[in-house]
Amino acid sequence: MSTAFILGPVFFTLLRNSLQKGVKDGLITALGIVVSDIVVAGICYYFAGSFLGLYVELPIVKFIAAAILISFGISFIRKPVNEIAGNPIQATRARFRSFAQGFIVNFANPAVFLLWIAFITLAESSYSSPADISIYLIGILLGIFITDAGKSLGAARLAPYLKSSRLKKIFKVLGVGLLGVASYLIYQGVVQFV
Repeated sequence: MSTAFILGPVFFTLLRNSLQKGVKDGLITALGIVVSDIVVAGICYYFAGSFLGLYVELPIVKFIAAAILISFGISFIRKPVNEIAGNPIQATRARFRSFAQGFIVNFANPAVFLLWIAFITLAESSYSSPADISIYLIGILLGIFITDAGKSLGAARLAPYLKSSRLKKIFKVLGVGLLGVASYLIYQGVVQFV
């Protein structure tokens, strides 16, 4: 459950989409995050945790994740605050983009794999039946979605009170935050590479 309160790239993406595009897009971003967590949990469950632990720690994985976060960070900084007009095709594309952003930012984060390896290891050491392990992991996923949905609702409720100029500043701060996380991943990769 502690993953729901981590201030990282997933949080920044969720906050931006909720503030800029509203509750629906925030919830769709949260759905993308949870679907990504389901995929990561499945990969971690069916492949050996020690193998994935080594994979996640490779410098190249950190560099790839950093590149993805840099692209998101730059888009947060450069992209102006805009409203989606009543065009349903444009709204559908924007919603798909929100889902994809939640999925990609979560999936590209090596820490997510490490957390799911830890969750699965804890579940397997605490419970003996596959049903109990599944219930435990589903509970974690449900908790993550509920807290992400709460963040979306809270951010979307604040959005009407924020002026466009303030939103631009908030998005720039969020973009700088993503660039900071990317820089840390690059630093980790360089230290491991040397």
